[in-house]
Amino acid sequence: MPKWANIALRAVGAINLATLLLGTAFLLDKVYRVLAGHITEPNDAPYFRLAFAVMAFIEAAFVAVFLTTAVRFIQAKLSAANLYSLAVLLHIVYHAATGMLWLARRGIGASIGAASSVSGIAPFEFLFLVPFLYPALSVVLVQLLKQRYSSRQTLVSA
Repeated sequence: MPKWANIALRAVGAINLATLLLGTAFLLDKVYRVLAGHITEPNDAPYFRLAFAVMAFIEAAFVAVFLTTAVRFIQAKLSAANLYSLAVLLHIVYHAATGMLWLARRGIGASIGAASSVSGIAPFEFLFLVPFLYPALSVVLVQLLKQRYSSRQTLVSA
């Protein structure tokens, strides 16, 4: 793989790593604040704690996958490209599903909305400032690099 491709792959990994580490600190702080009672359950959100716990667990899983791929990209390993692409796709679906669930009735939507405002890996989601621009571009980049420079076995015809 050429030097520019290594730099590009490592840049994606470094950006993801830096924002995810900061986001993880924010997420852990929010979990602590909810558990310590500093953030109270809103009156119209009866399932706030359950929604928050489920969302925090899902986001922790995303953090684990994105951190793994970030470290692999920093090591210039293209083998993480498919996992990263799948994780970005699932993260986009997760955001869309969470937004749609805000419309649920009987306090469920309000609970999910309240939990959404408290949870989240904020700095990593900052990369989603222009809706999904960074994730889409980074997925395209790592997939192109993988297609172009991954080691393939060549078939020898006799």
